[in-house]
Amino acid sequence: MGIEILPPGLVLQIAAGEVVERPASILKELLENSLDAGARSVTVELEQGGIRRIRVRDDGCGLAPDELPLAILPHATSKIHTAGDLAAIQSLGFRGEALASIGAVADLRIASRTRDADVGAEIRVGPETPLAKPVVHPAGTTVEVRDLFSRLPARRRFLRAPRTEYQHCLEVFRLLAVGHATVAFQLIHESKRILDLPAAPGLEGQADRLEVLFGPDAIRTMRYLSGEHLGLRLSGWFVEPRLATEQASPEIWLVNGRAVQDRLLRHAVRSGYEDVLYGNHRPRYVGFLELDAHAVDVNVHPRKLEVRFRDAQAVHQSVSRLVRSAWRGGAAQETGDGPGRTSVPEGPAILPGSEGSRMTRWKSAGPPDSPRAMEFLHSAAVPPPLAPCPPLGWALVQLAGIYIVSQTVEGLVVVDFHAAHERILYEQLKQALTSPPLALQRLLTPVPLDLGLAEVEQLTACRALMEPLGYDFDVVGPRTILLRGHPALLETPVAVSLLERLSEEPEIGIREPLEQCVLSLVADMGCHGAVQAGRRLTVEEMNALLRTLEKTPSGDVCNHGRPTWSRINLHELDLRFKRGH
Repeated sequence: MGIEILPPGLVLQIAAGEVVERPASILKELLENSLDAGARSVTVELEQGGIRRIRVRDDGCGLAPDELPLAILPHATSKIHTAGDLAAIQSLGFRGEALASIGAVADLRIASRTRDADVGAEIRVGPETPLAKPVVHPAGTTVEVRDLFSRLPARRRFLRAPRTEYQHCLEVFRLLAVGHATVAFQLIHESKRILDLPAAPGLEGQADRLEVLFGPDAIRTMRYLSGEHLGLRLSGWFVEPRLATEQASPEIWLVNGRAVQDRLLRHAVRSGYEDVLYGNHRPRYVGFLELDAHAVDVNVHPRKLEVRFRDAQAVHQSVSRLVRSAWRGGAAQETGDGPGRTSVPEGPAILPGSEGSRMTRWKSAGPPDSPRAMEFLHSAAVPPPLAPCPPLGWALVQLAGIYIVSQTVEGLVVVDFHAAHERILYEQLKQALTSPPLALQRLLTPVPLDLGLAEVEQLTACRALMEPLGYDFDVVGPRTILLRGHPALLETPVAVSLLERLSEEPEIGIREPLEQCVLSLVADMGCHGAVQAGRRLTVEEMNALLRTLEKTPSGDVCNHGRPTWSRINLHELDLRFKRGH
């Protein structure tokens, strides 16, 4: 079997296999070209989900007649010129292979006119040799693709039903429309206008566009966040933890305007929502990340769906921190500039100080009615002043041994006091753990721990990370360590259990998973130490709990993500009692 040079046509068809997977792949490339051309208005027309026809019309800068024949050649582009340009790509497209690949698997027509020209030009790529000819055309470009894979029946058989292909095209359209709100978009399918999105400058316009694209329920549950950290600019719409559900859509990241599917960013968001989401509830968001073009490599995926960050750990920590900071306000507190908006400050999140809260460090949970469980209530109990009314109001009564009912200016607030106390204890423990070095308790009799080879090796490798947490141990054998000291915050059995869990953490080599593992156990400790349902509280104790909850970070939810309070406003009560009707 001899080696042969493949003919150019076959080379293009092979290359098209990476670029053109289905109609949505073509639509993505054409829309990105329109946006790179500076279009302020883009119209998309589809037939049979894009299988029969895709037409994209824009009002961008256009192409000169002598540029049209070059535009359809492989690896011809105006967006990069040297190898150095690849290190800081600013445009959505850059490889110069899209139009050539599309022309290899479908009939392609391009018509265009620059803004300073009197007449445009048109070129067709099909079975015949492409020739450019003059044509009357408005400023901008129209690209039409017909009969996808008509010359490759084997590839065409892999396409799904037109309805399925249309859904994929719609998803591409939504992603780019969300990422470029200042551009007007229209979507027409089978001669029916599906979406008509005017240019949407400003936050209100962006919110309106999101409501149209994802439905009113999605945007009503979201809050706009913005902040900067380590040179990264983060903004976007993120679901409020109390309103999250098991539905994950939308879950969108745009990095420097490019829609990407990035596991690191998804994980960073999950970390930001850690301990404020309930059960299997998932965050919904449309996030925008802006950073220096030199700090991100967009040329790592054939269809440009993934990126690689120069400092992935810094990006992860910054995004996680910025998202987490948004939910650090006390219960029922307004944390932003108005409804639905939050500005995340630069710098570390501020935890509640010792003023107004004199809780002791946890050492053992004790029985539910032990004095320790109620210590902070007695120390913080103060008679309610005459005015003003605080966010969670003044306690009226305890209901069913579980809930505190309080009165506010707007109506009634019902508080689950066990969930509320969980969050209070949890935040106090977190504050102690995140302010290393922790006090170390020396053991009179060291405790031997028999572990696996891999576990001992992991603990040895991360000794420097564990010392600030108050751990002191020696390796006395390939499978054994000797625990000589542990955080004074914990009792010995709990400290041993935590150490064993840390030894099994697969990513213990970096600090964040180590802290996450610690906080996971701390969350359980806070639950066991909280006031249990059924405990009778005095009015002073109830008011003390409400005041402390109002100052506790993430006080709207417990450390398992359950809501700590719910409001019933006067308007709702009037409706129930038919007052004013």
